[in-house]
Amino acid sequence: MTPAVVALACFSTVMLAMGLLTVLIFALRAAARAGARRAEVAKAPSEGEVPEELVAVLAAAAHAALGRAVKIHRVHVGRFPGQETWSRAGRLDIMVSHRVAPPRPETGSPQ
Repeated sequence: MTPAVVALACFSTVMLAMGLLTVLIFALRAAARAGARRAEVAKAPSEGEVPEELVAVLAAAAHAALGRAVKIHRVHVGRFPGQETWSRAGRLDIMVSHRVAPPRPETGSPQ
């Protein structure tokens, strides 16, 4: 074998090994992301479901504020801040336009 063939064979072997390691690293990364997503989905409550711990905390806070026992029938979770900003601004404009101004004192002489 000539030195060029040996060098080419060694170079090809090294490059093939590096390619396989790269594929292995990407596969492990993808598997880790998929596992994290599955764990997150399993951990998070489903849409519209409120964790029992949150209901207990809300009931305890209401009991402390009101001084008597309370029964929670329904919990409504609000939207995240930043959503519907424009619609909220529009509602605010409408409320401001309908606000009744205090009466102004009369100036001048009555006729």
